Amino acid sequence: MWYQLPLRIEYAHAHPFLHVHANLPYLNAEGQYVNERDLARQLQRELSSGSLGASFAVPGSTWKLHALRAARILAGLAVGIILWQIMAWVMNSGGNALDFPGPFETIERLWQYLFCNQSMYGHSVYEHILASIRRLIVAFALACALGIPLGSLLGYFNSIYEIGIVPVSLLQMIPGLAWLPVAILLFGLGDDSAIFIIFAVSSMVITIGTASGIRMVPDVLVNAARMSGASGLTVFFQVLIPQASASIINAMRLGMASAWRVLIAAEMIVGTGIGIGYSVQMTRDLLDYVGAFACIAVICLVGLLFDRVLLGGIEQLMRNRIEGGKR
Repeated sequence: MWYQLPLRIEYAHAHPFLHVHANLPYLNAEGQYVNERDLARQLQRELSSGSLGASFAVPGSTWKLHALRAARILAGLAVGIILWQIMAWVMNSGGNALDFPGPFETIERLWQYLFCNQSMYGHSVYEHILASIRRLIVAFALACALGIPLGSLLGYFNSIYEIGIVPVSLLQMIPGLAWLPVAILLFGLGDDSAIFIIFAVSSMVITIGTASGIRMVPDVLVNAARMSGASGLTVFFQVLIPQASASIINAMRLGMASAWRVLIAAEMIVGTGIGIGYSVQMTRDLLDYVGAFACIAVICLVGLLFDRVLLGGIEQLMRNRIEGGKR
């Protein structure tokens, strides 16, 4: 069985800040003390036999784990709804000219949008959702296509990290809507501008997260692979990428969250004509705050679906692979 850092391999008698030496004993997955030279030999055997990737086998998921995850999501939703209702009671008790929508009237309006085919400003709610998701997927795919390779490059080569991380960090500090003048100059108003803004924000988040994950891979694994005679590409794809996979998935989750937030804001400004953000803008202009809260509920549900179900499921699979099937 392949050993994992930091989950399955530990310094036996070392302070956390001491450097790694070839004769320093470690604990492997079987609980046996080995040194770095032994790790190199075992890694060489697994690389030559092709069993390194197989050691990251995904265990079969049980229904209990899925039920527990669903229960946690439902519990979180219940807490949010209770707090929302309390806020509505407090706000409406002050005699405001406009009522603060509560969860029940919002859910009623949302039901009409979802199941009674009520039009939402010229389009069904599903058409608005699909338009927003299409922009999100296109922009997020472009962001991953740039951010993961660029972050891997910066993380792997120390010589270019200190130089390359500077412009990436500077671009990452720019708020999403601050890209609006650039987007309009390049693409004008419409879908392309919204996609560009989403891409500009999320790609930098993914780049920095990926680079950090690659750089956090323990040196002992890289040194052991190199001592075994593995090439640079083998080290990168069979050691660095599997070990940094959890960090890369987490970077993608952060990038998705940033992309989803800036998507709604971009749709409210660049004149897309359809989308959830456009619907929020219309409800504000028409003082339809129940409809606005229904749109916000749609934003939360779709964002939760992407984060907890899609990316969260991918992250759990990668964690299972890294931990060898044990939580």
